[in-house]
Amino acid sequence: MEQLVALPVFGDAFLLRRSGRVILVDGGKSSVLLARELARYGVSHLDIVVCTHADYDHAGGLVDLLDRSAITVGEFWLPGAWAESLPALLTAPVEVVDDLILTLDREKNTRPLGADSEEFEEHMHSYVSRLRNDYRNAGPPADRDDHNEPFKSTREQGATEQWNVELPLDEDAEERAVRAFRSGRSRIRYRVDKRKVSKTVATFWLGLIDTAERIRRIAVQAAHHGVSVRWFDFGEFAKTNRAGGGDAGLLIPLNAVELVNPPPPPIGLSFLVRLTPVNEECLVFLSPNIDKFGWECSIVFTGDSPLGSGKNYSVSWLRWPKDASRLVIATAPHHGSESNFSAYGHLDMEVEMLVWVRSGGTDKHPGSIYRMLHPSTRICTYCPHARKQRQAAEIHFSSFPRWPLLRTNGHICNC
Repeated sequence: MEQLVALPVFGDAFLLRRSGRVILVDGGKSSVLLARELARYGVSHLDIVVCTHADYDHAGGLVDLLDRSAITVGEFWLPGAWAESLPALLTAPVEVVDDLILTLDREKNTRPLGADSEEFEEHMHSYVSRLRNDYRNAGPPADRDDHNEPFKSTREQGATEQWNVELPLDEDAEERAVRAFRSGRSRIRYRVDKRKVSKTVATFWLGLIDTAERIRRIAVQAAHHGVSVRWFDFGEFAKTNRAGGGDAGLLIPLNAVELVNPPPPPIGLSFLVRLTPVNEECLVFLSPNIDKFGWECSIVFTGDSPLGSGKNYSVSWLRWPKDASRLVIATAPHHGSESNFSAYGHLDMEVEMLVWVRSGGTDKHPGSIYRMLHPSTRICTYCPHARKQRQAAEIHFSSFPRWPLLRTNGHICNC
């Protein structure tokens, strides 16, 4: 039987064993916890490691996994949008931090009246999403600089040639980066102490510096360990609503296009816009892996995506691949958050849901929409409502005459 495991690592980290390959989608918050859980499942090599977006509870465990463990990785699959910031993050992190502080001083009064941290974050995500959409819809400026030499590659789409980064990745460069990020955090906290910005606004900007550091560390780690990087860009998908790339029959993007070279840095977009993770742009992947009878399950990794766009994400962009099985196991979007309620309907319109697998989140998760799903179709790594201990959620699956055979182990939801 093949296996999907939601690892109990305080965030999203999904281990998939399929067709003789071992795949990790996201890494939770801690590489120490991630390495420990992978060891429990006998994993010493990962063929593919996917990072759906840069949020701490998805990317945190990947920043130094290879440095802190004996685990090896064949490929990293990363968001193409990261490349908008990577050249500067790798060569001039001070400039990135300076731009973020400059934007903070300009945007410090954007907090909606009475908004708490969560509401302010939603406000900023909506604001950034509008700016990114406006930029894409306007098309590239005539004088756009497409020079992105550090990331040029001659490999064919889908091949596995090593990513070659000709950049200063010596110890001095690493120390300069550490100092730049540390200085940025100190400058933000100074503004809080002087009451120039609120703690709510400062928390958001501190998160941007953390995001910048995570993106840089994952890229540097890949280069140091000689791991091939493949880039999947939501922006290219948004132009045509057509996904492409990945490994057919094993793992393919549903809302991104694989690029031979990542997109060049945009002209005129601040690092606030480049670095703010927007849930609607979180990468979504499908493992279709059909058998000749058509009874093999498909696996959907939703990340934090609502699987749609527009008001309340009510417009689905899902285009189910031809011949992919519509019998589906899916990860719960955004840990079962209420804000992603539209995703359930979008999937229900396309497929027949067998099991929802939920992990990560806070005590606010899962929301009422997730809890309204039939208990037999959901399994979790832990339940804050029923005060159940955190544990792995496992699904073993294989084809069976006229229906897939499933075996689950984890918290069966009854909250």
